[in-house]
Amino acid sequence: MSLRHSLPLAAIITLGVCLPQASGAQPKRPPASKVEILAPAAGAELQGNIQVRIKITPPEGQKPPTTVYFGIGGGPPWVQMKQVEQTGEWVAETDSTMIPNGPNQLTIVTDDKRAKAAIQVTLNNPLRVFFADLHSHTSYSDGTLTPAVAHEYARDVAKLDVFVLSDHLEGVDDTEWLDTREVAWDFNEDGKFVVIPGLEWTKKWGHLNIYDPKTRHWPEDPAEFYAALAAADVVAKFNHPGDGTTTHAGLAYSEVGDKAVQMVEVRGAPEEQAFIRALHAGWHIAPDGSDDTHSPNWGTCGRWTGILAPGLSKRCVRDALKNRHVYSTLDRNCQLRFMVNDAVMGSILDEPVQAVEVAVIVEDADAVDNIAKIELFEDGQVVETDEPGKSKCEWKTTRKAKPGPHYYFAKVTQEDGNMLWSAPIWVTATE
Repeated sequence: MSLRHSLPLAAIITLGVCLPQASGAQPKRPPASKVEILAPAAGAELQGNIQVRIKITPPEGQKPPTTVYFGIGGGPPWVQMKQVEQTGEWVAETDSTMIPNGPNQLTIVTDDKRAKAAIQVTLNNPLRVFFADLHSHTSYSDGTLTPAVAHEYARDVAKLDVFVLSDHLEGVDDTEWLDTREVAWDFNEDGKFVVIPGLEWTKKWGHLNIYDPKTRHWPEDPAEFYAALAAADVVAKFNHPGDGTTTHAGLAYSEVGDKAVQMVEVRGAPEEQAFIRALHAGWHIAPDGSDDTHSPNWGTCGRWTGILAPGLSKRCVRDALKNRHVYSTLDRNCQLRFMVNDAVMGSILDEPVQAVEVAVIVEDADAVDNIAKIELFEDGQVVETDEPGKSKCEWKTTRKAKPGPHYYFAKVTQEDGNMLWSAPIWVTATE
């Protein structure tokens, strides 16, 4: 017998009132604490040490959050804020040079996930030069000794700012790849020594370095490899291209590859030809000066990469590599800056220009390392030359280019024969 038939009508009515409803509105949650960002102001342009100040106002009768952090750009460092007594305000500071320049979101998070806030700010710190070796090997492929020894040498003997170990991925097993990444993690110290794990994709077709890959397994077919690089959003580099006529399919242009590869090794005349060949084909790549050592002399072989970044952090270095803010140098402490219309080397200018205003700044701490010649290249040809004859110089010139797309880069030759090549800058000229 059913329940309905076993009870009198009054009981059924009462029971109907008491039974829980199958559906209906849930009890309202109390409102979240209000988070106000007092400083910096939304849209502010910032540099150096910046202070963040907020105010948290809880609803009446509710407790405010007890733990508060802020971050800029969605990555480290996340900074814990301290409460100012009796005010409801929280403050903290961070060094913004450890974060890439440009538009960034400043985000406040608390232990109440509903109590948060965010504003847009722009970081605009001066760029500094850091020296790197972005291509080297150990016994995990065809070099010598171990990653721990290599990193210690690169830091303490070579005194590099940035180091990448890039053993051939075909010769590295899972245990060795795990150790390579763990050693890179252990040695990385933002502000002192930045380490990025890498691998070298090694095929008869050509060799490329991959920076900070999450796996050692990559397609063997070049077109599929380009697509995998682009999908993974990593940084990549053409290795030892010779004069560019044979390896990497003669550096034939690939639209997908152009989105995936940022650099090419340039350390002498043949590789300079390969560099120009690639640029002429349409690639947007910058020259790298890494050594490719297979001996226990990491970072001391006479070829380096200069990296322009606001600070020495893994975030800043990766951003600089991704945006081609690099140059190749055969001099360990020669700083090169190349600009077109105030844009940093590696830039692609979106807005058409009527005049190409070039600036080349060279600074070598060694007074005897005088600059014999600075050459300005336009579309692969030398169009102007300066002969400063000193170790520190600034050269400015203006070009009236023909309408259409162009690329420019600078080559510096010191009196001792050492050379430097800047990353290009791409422009579109108008009448």
